[in-house]
Amino acid sequence: MEITDLKAIRAALGLSQSEFAALVGFSVRTIQSCEQGWRKPSPALVNMALLLYTAHRHGAALGDFSCWEFCDCPPERRDRCVAYLSRQGHLCWFLTGTLCQGKRVRDWRQKREICGDCRFFQCLMALPPKEEA
Repeated sequence: MEITDLKAIRAALGLSQSEFAALVGFSVRTIQSCEQGWRKPSPALVNMALLLYTAHRHGAALGDFSCWEFCDCPPERRDRCVAYLSRQGHLCWFLTGTLCQGKRVRDWRQKREICGDCRFFQCLMALPPKEEA
């Protein structure tokens, strides 16, 4: 899944554009514009969409996921990572300031690039296969 594919995320949630807009706190026009490719979604919109999706996909078990265990991060890396220190390993992709691949990530563009290639993130976000029509 492309991390900014709002239409795929919305479809996986089974929501109309207006329902989705209300949940993420953006206008229906913004959602329509982003889905049509007329506008690039803001990092805040993408984060809200991904947060809703992961919560929907994993439910209460979402908090059980730990990126540092999945990626087998050594203790010296864990002790400098915001996700580990806050015990939010299921939200590492949502937190800037985390240590991804041993480097501190401070901006959303770099974070999205790294997360897009991360096996942990890919497992969290894997959309169910599209049904054949």
